[in-house]
Amino acid sequence: MKRPFLSSSSLKLIALVTMTIDHIGMLFFPSQLLWRIIGRVSFPLFAFLIAEGFEKTSDVRKYFSRLLSFAALSQIPYSLFMFSTGFPSPHLNIFFTLSAGLFALILWKQLPPRYSAPSIGLLMYLAECASFDYGAYGILTILASALLLRFRTTGIISLTLLPLLYTAIYSLVSALSLQMYASISVPLVTIYNKEHGKHFPRRLLYWFYPVHFLLLLSIWHFI
Repeated sequence: MKRPFLSSSSLKLIALVTMTIDHIGMLFFPSQLLWRIIGRVSFPLFAFLIAEGFEKTSDVRKYFSRLLSFAALSQIPYSLFMFSTGFPSPHLNIFFTLSAGLFALILWKQLPPRYSAPSIGLLMYLAECASFDYGAYGILTILASALLLRFRTTGIISLTLLPLLYTAIYSLVSALSLQMYASISVPLVTIYNKEHGKHFPRRLLYWFYPVHFLLLLSIWHFI
């Protein structure tokens, strides 16, 4: 029997679909938690794709600049969307988190541990202070994804435990978080076959983020 596998294109598609489901639930069905639970799958997949992209890119500076550009481009649509959900958020959008995670990977690769560890720690602290979406947890998820690509067992354990630890800490300071369901994504990244798969327009992954906010808002205001 042939083993199931997922290419990077398949992971991108799943990430986009589950993210959209999450945001539809936030805006249209805020009392129905299933939408949000399904949506917990999306960020770990985006985090994994950043780690995978870091391994494969031939120009990491250009990659980093592209992420930051779309972070700036997406902030107004993201803020408008969050305001419309009834939960105005001071957070910076997910592209800022992905940019910070990529920068953490650069530090990890280029600096010796005695410098990279405190530098990454400072980066996570700044991400929390600046209210990056997912904050330090988001950066750690990207680092754990990079571990998975190099040390499979360690990566699987890290990606499984991180959402549970985040949920436990969050419940102590605020309320129970749905982020524990992010562990559902682990089986998906473990069957990644390190292939690109069918053609997936590179820019679609970037443009879809701000555009889908505006599209959902347009539908919501029309209804």
